[in-house]
Amino acid sequence: MTHTASESKTRSTPSRGASVVSPDLLARVQQVFADVTRYPIEILEPDASIEEDLGIDSVKLGEIFAALRSKYHLPPADQMKEQLTPERLGTIAGVAAVVAEMGTVDLPPAVAETAAPAPDAAGKPAEADTTSPAAVLEEVRGIFAEVTRYPVDILETDADLEEELGIDSVKLGEIVAALRKRYALPPPEELQQRFPPERMRTIAGVAAVVSEVAATKSPRPSGARATPATVEEGPAVPVGRASGVAHQVEPKGRPFEGKIVLVTGSGHGLGKALACHLADLGATVVINSFHSRQRGEATAEEIVAAGGSAVHIWASVANDAQRDSLFDEIESRFGTLDFFVSSASDGTLARMEDVTPNDWEKSFRTNVIGLHQSALRAAQLMKRSGGGKIVTLSMIPTDRYLPYAGCQATVKAGVETLTRYLAVEFAPLNIQVNCVKAGAVYGELLEKWPESGTLIPEWEARTPAGRLCHPEEVAAMVAAVLRDELKFMTGSTIVIDGGHSLRL
Repeated sequence: MTHTASESKTRSTPSRGASVVSPDLLARVQQVFADVTRYPIEILEPDASIEEDLGIDSVKLGEIFAALRSKYHLPPADQMKEQLTPERLGTIAGVAAVVAEMGTVDLPPAVAETAAPAPDAAGKPAEADTTSPAAVLEEVRGIFAEVTRYPVDILETDADLEEELGIDSVKLGEIVAALRKRYALPPPEELQQRFPPERMRTIAGVAAVVSEVAATKSPRPSGARATPATVEEGPAVPVGRASGVAHQVEPKGRPFEGKIVLVTGSGHGLGKALACHLADLGATVVINSFHSRQRGEATAEEIVAAGGSAVHIWASVANDAQRDSLFDEIESRFGTLDFFVSSASDGTLARMEDVTPNDWEKSFRTNVIGLHQSALRAAQLMKRSGGGKIVTLSMIPTDRYLPYAGCQATVKAGVETLTRYLAVEFAPLNIQVNCVKAGAVYGELLEKWPESGTLIPEWEARTPAGRLCHPEEVAAMVAAVLRDELKFMTGSTIVIDGGHSLRL
């Protein structure tokens, strides 16, 4: 379901409860969204669902509110509980209404008071040194005070942020968002990779990181978007993947050289492992992500840095307009498509009594409708080069009970059925469609599984192999299915679970 922008109403004075937002304020709030998310401004429709249509999760929304709080002097979150309802935070227009109601719209952002520099010998004010470690420390301390509303004098620079100052990870995320805007810092994922958590445990540590990054990084203009390069050819080099295992791919081991592959849902997790493995085998990979846009861009950049070829295209396969844009861009860039790996998924992990109609709708729209419509577009592109291959992904609980998997597994059963129907109807086009059905896979999803601390050891004990799947093993199976040697196999569901499903 797509949303279109509605006409904005205007007013001169905000009124509590039913704020009407001026077009100027709405445009400025949209720009803040664009600056923080790095989305093109034209896709940030005021009435689009922030989470479902734009892929902006609660963490990213917290960064956006941190920027809005600084810009419009919004009160602390605990003083805005009545205004911060899910309905009002569901769209950009709703957020803008909160800003109009609670913020000081006409004033510039607060500037920390600093002592005026002493005049020079000619009597003119000397310019303050804002780049020295001491100056950065003082400004960082001021930003901590502004975001937390703590008095500056209690913010001891060597105090432990969480244990002594009570600043938790959520609040620290807001602070880092403000620091990113002030110092043009890289995304949080890059900061986490470059600096261990121990360095961010105190204000002094955070300031040292800011100083180090600012000294080596040229600021990127607000709203500028990093565009991953595409490398047509390059030497294979060692590269660490999701498991942290470095490996070398020899040129002779690149069976997919010259192939174009789309891997949906490949910003992180299993999808990333699939994309990286196929890139190692020579394919030019289209990385597609929705909720994890920054991680999708980072994955494409990682592949290119390793000597591979990749581009990132942001889109939700569950959104008709975005899905069309995804395939339009593939057609424009490459003119054809050889492989399509459907890794995008959405499913609630919950007992059946807790699954809602909305959970079903979201899961079915991504896993089944998104797959079906994407496969139709992929097939049209594959026809141009005489055929291609499509691989879908499923899970063992489609035919065996697994706690909390009822919603996801039921919809994945639909994926398996859809795979067989697509296989038959695409056969005349020389397109093979198969499904890889994996057992529990180590990684982000497994760690988020309810009761994972108890269930994972149980599953490992029940598996003849004594462990669960690694993402790279699933990726190797997908690559095997995509090889030219398997042109006669279609409509199959291949199980890879270390023998776990063999035991009753």
